[in-house]
Amino acid sequence: MYKTLITETNILKTKSHIGPYTKWFLNLIIETPRFLKVNRIEVTAYVALLIVAGIMRFWNLGSRALHHDESLHAYFSWQLFAGNGYIHNPMMHGPLQFELNAALFYIFGVTDFTARGLYALFGILLILCPLLIRDKLGRLGCFITALLLAFSPALLYFSRFARNDILMAVWTFALIAFLWRYLESGKNRYLYATAFALALSFSSKESTYFTVGILSIYLGFVLIFRNVHLVHKQNNLYGIPILNAILKVIVELYKKLIEIRSLQNISRETSFLIVMWTISLPLWSGFISIFQIAGSNLVLASESGPNIGSPTGGGLVIAGVLIGICFFLGCAIGLRWNWRAWLISALIFYIPWILFHTTFFDNLNGVGSGLWQSLGYWVVQQGESRGNQPAYYYLLITALYEFLPLLVSLTAVIYYFKKKEAFAKFLIFWSLATFLMYTIASEKMPWLLVHITMPLIVLSGKVLGDYIKTQTVSKYVNVKNIPLALLTLAFLFFAWRLAFFGIDGNAGNLWMLVLLLAGLVLVLLGFGFLLRVDFYKSSLKVIVLTIVLILFGLTVRTGVIATYKNGDIPVEMLVYTQTSPDVPSLASHISTLELTGGSKPTVDVDSTSGFQWPWAWYLRDIALAGYPQYGQHLPSSMMEQEVLIIHSQNKLAVQEAVKEKYGEGIRFRHRWWFPEHTYRDLSLKKILQSIFDRSAWLRSMDYFLYRDLNHNLSSEDAYVYFDDSEMRKFRSLELE
Repeated sequence: MYKTLITETNILKTKSHIGPYTKWFLNLIIETPRFLKVNRIEVTAYVALLIVAGIMRFWNLGSRALHHDESLHAYFSWQLFAGNGYIHNPMMHGPLQFELNAALFYIFGVTDFTARGLYALFGILLILCPLLIRDKLGRLGCFITALLLAFSPALLYFSRFARNDILMAVWTFALIAFLWRYLESGKNRYLYATAFALALSFSSKESTYFTVGILSIYLGFVLIFRNVHLVHKQNNLYGIPILNAILKVIVELYKKLIEIRSLQNISRETSFLIVMWTISLPLWSGFISIFQIAGSNLVLASESGPNIGSPTGGGLVIAGVLIGICFFLGCAIGLRWNWRAWLISALIFYIPWILFHTTFFDNLNGVGSGLWQSLGYWVVQQGESRGNQPAYYYLLITALYEFLPLLVSLTAVIYYFKKKEAFAKFLIFWSLATFLMYTIASEKMPWLLVHITMPLIVLSGKVLGDYIKTQTVSKYVNVKNIPLALLTLAFLFFAWRLAFFGIDGNAGNLWMLVLLLAGLVLVLLGFGFLLRVDFYKSSLKVIVLTIVLILFGLTVRTGVIATYKNGDIPVEMLVYTQTSPDVPSLASHISTLELTGGSKPTVDVDSTSGFQWPWAWYLRDIALAGYPQYGQHLPSSMMEQEVLIIHSQNKLAVQEAVKEKYGEGIRFRHRWWFPEHTYRDLSLKKILQSIFDRSAWLRSMDYFLYRDLNHNLSSEDAYVYFDDSEMRKFRSLELE
């Protein structure tokens, strides 16, 4: 029957009256069952992985306290859903997440769960992204990449976190895939897909500028090396002075640049660069604000006030002129290159970009803020150095959470060193460039680990797939190799016990040390016996695979502990200045209170130190919730509220005024954070000293495995005061 369908369909496809879309649909009908039939096991594996990943991302999604940033994103999405509109503000990055969240609120309702639903969904979509470059990764490499993306501690945690970094991971992966699809096929549809992905990416977060920069540098290197090699091949440079050779190369390269001025018959790398840059060139115009002269009247990007990053005065004129120049320059280059392909790409880019930034024409000023302020804001914010982390911050947290892809990626550099595989070399460049780019940037936050982790995982999946080889997997999973795998486990066990013997308070006795040493010797003898033949073939791969599986098990454990056990407890370095679980617990009690007559209580939240967040989200349904700033001058509304939430630093200022009506108040933790002093003063000298300090090994392993800090968590606290006797019963509430 299937053969009959193919035959009949092929006959139909030859009919001239069948259009291209019908042919595409018929191809889909034919190829889908063929794919399912040939790759049934592979499809089953992906389906199972998606089910597990979906459960991990959506299970108990609303239980963790909303972080300060999460509450901002959720609150303004709710405002848009409630009909109050949304005005693009670069401080909260692009508008797309707010518009998508508002749509989810409309469909599924407004809860803590749905506030994070978008990001969990994109966490699942990211796992499917390797299929876009399956031919490059290989069947096994593609699945390994998807597996690592599913269980990555950083990606899992921030797939359940209401920030747009996981959205950016999907858009970035799509851009990488479309780049390589276009380089191989030269089909314009991948340029159109690139334009759309860029529109979504620029509408999500300003880190898109990093992505475009990294891809541009890579393609630039490819073009330079290719042309230098071509010049060298076409000209005999041997036997002439070095200076003359360099000058000759420069002259020949200049001639090639003159030749491509017509933008005809150019390489695919150049075409991709033209599309990527010409359609987005106006969005780069705000970069000129980096040259703003401090103290001058010419303000290209305001450093304070309600519109940080926006031009004022004469700066508005310069900004408008520069945006116009960039737009017309992009048009001129693009239309000269290929007017039809460029025009389609530009429309595909600007139509959704304008719709998102104007919130579907509800905020026309979004065009201006998107073109200039998006980049201008983050240019002037570089001096803030948010997070104020040391230069080695990302190396530290990558090693702590993403140790598996980090170690495998380092071996990939060696594995592909002499191999002529362009895609693998690109993955190495992507990983290194991303790590350096985010390390150099002044703002360092744990959620940016998402951007660093993804290229490491793709590179790891590629190298593991190439090293193991799909067709030989069955060779490793057999009875013959089980003893070798067990010996590897035994070696790691005895080496571990010996490394920490006597420093954990249980020195044991001489016989225990003898037994450990004897066990290690026996394991080494066992290795010698089993590896006397073909050590550098399948046996070595079994050892490597065993170690990788052990590290993968530790990775899964790390992700589960960080996400489900310590999700809002800052013993994890992923948990950054986190809202305490006390807040949602207290908010739940306040929201359920009803006064005589069924009305909700009136609430004042002291906005000192930004304490209105996340309360603005948690108390969104209480219309009479206010957020004045307390201090030396107390607001007149203070004594009229049924509930007061006061920053701890203002307790002395209010305690006498509120004592008679509200009592002493209950102290609770508003936000708390990781004790960063434990790693901020690291130096090369201290690291070298710790290598010879076995007690330092123990402290490091206690934290790595059990998150045992031996340091108190720092917190910023508040006091809650209840008014009448009905509410005072909550004073006995124990907030932990």
